[in-house]
Amino acid sequence: MKTAVIGAAGHVGLGMALVLTEAGHDVTGIDSDSEKNARIMSGEMPYVEEEGQDHLDRAIDSGRLLMTDDLSRISDSENVVVVIGTPLDENMNPDMSPLKVLFGEMLPHIRKGQMIMLRSTVSPGTTDLIKNVLEQNDLTIGEDILLLFAPERVAQGKSIMEIKDLPQLIGAYDSRSYDRAESFFETFIRATCQRLSPMEAEIGKLVTNMTRYVTFALANEFHLIGNTFGVNMNKVIDACNADYPRLNLPGPGPNVGGPCLYKDGWFLIDRVPFNELISSSFRINEGMPMQILQQLDVWLGDSKLNKVAILGMTFKANSDDLRNSLSAKLSKQLDARGVEVIAIEPNVEGFDSINDLSGVDAVVLMTPHREFDDLRLIADTVNNPKCIFVDIWGFWNEMKYVSKNGYFLSSDLASVDSGS
Repeated sequence: MKTAVIGAAGHVGLGMALVLTEAGHDVTGIDSDSEKNARIMSGEMPYVEEEGQDHLDRAIDSGRLLMTDDLSRISDSENVVVVIGTPLDENMNPDMSPLKVLFGEMLPHIRKGQMIMLRSTVSPGTTDLIKNVLEQNDLTIGEDILLLFAPERVAQGKSIMEIKDLPQLIGAYDSRSYDRAESFFETFIRATCQRLSPMEAEIGKLVTNMTRYVTFALANEFHLIGNTFGVNMNKVIDACNADYPRLNLPGPGPNVGGPCLYKDGWFLIDRVPFNELISSSFRINEGMPMQILQQLDVWLGDSKLNKVAILGMTFKANSDDLRNSLSAKLSKQLDARGVEVIAIEPNVEGFDSINDLSGVDAVVLMTPHREFDDLRLIADTVNNPKCIFVDIWGFWNEMKYVSKNGYFLSSDLASVDSGS
């Protein structure tokens, strides 16, 4: 089976291309980033991806993966999978122009009998828009071309591990397209496929993402309530979740963002009659850096922050993706106060290191990378008993339930060590 993946040098597209290659497809990965294409073909993973390097090594050895920037190569494939970013414009409205431009450039190279699968997260109605473009060029959907929307549902950085076992939504216009898509997915996934209309599948993807985003906002709201009442909310949430069948609330976290969850709500917010829940979730999650600064002010009293370390600059743990990370927002807010910022990010070159922590007034854990798991090493490097540590995640187990709702002094850790 010959499959083209457009956007194959991206975080999600590359994982898709490698899984397809592993499943026996002859894959043409198409991406406008020639530099990343060359790195991939040389055997270098351009991103942090669990099991990615092993899959890339096997893909290169198999000879079934080709990376190119030549869009005309889609004509060689039976299946064309589109995995490109769908951004927001300067007014926070969905910007579908990249997809429109792409399909305009694809038209001369589309051939009858192909299945074209859109996997990017899109605004409801986008597949219908593409359908109209194709039909205006004398291509009948369901006969000449099989068009469908089948969204990716993986977590970035784990796409290869997850894709095989996640149920797949398939939004199509006709039974022939459903059957063809299911046959395609059966080559590499073990989970079920759910048949929907294209718009149902588009909304289903957004519902999935926004459920997570709103749930994270609820956990963060509870964290703020914990600040008000002086209780440790990680302790409360874990106790309430324990052995109780009707609650599975995540813990709070100060860095809920990234290229997907933050953006996807804006695909819905201007199209629904009541958007207060989504809007409030934005305000809560996006406001966490400022909430941290306000709490630090409370802890400092009359003292002043001079030097603050931010641990983790990517939007999620064990990732190298800096897009829409709230760490950058916190850094800018500190800079506006005249505070020196030590930004530590072990997965991206060009940032400070753990060795630069000496003498900081506060350490804020924004992204709980595995490299930060040794709290005592970090505290020893800081070498300041009055340093304020901020761990809203509850990442450091020794302080998770004994901190002041995620805030503690370096000297508090010494008290825990001594058992006092």
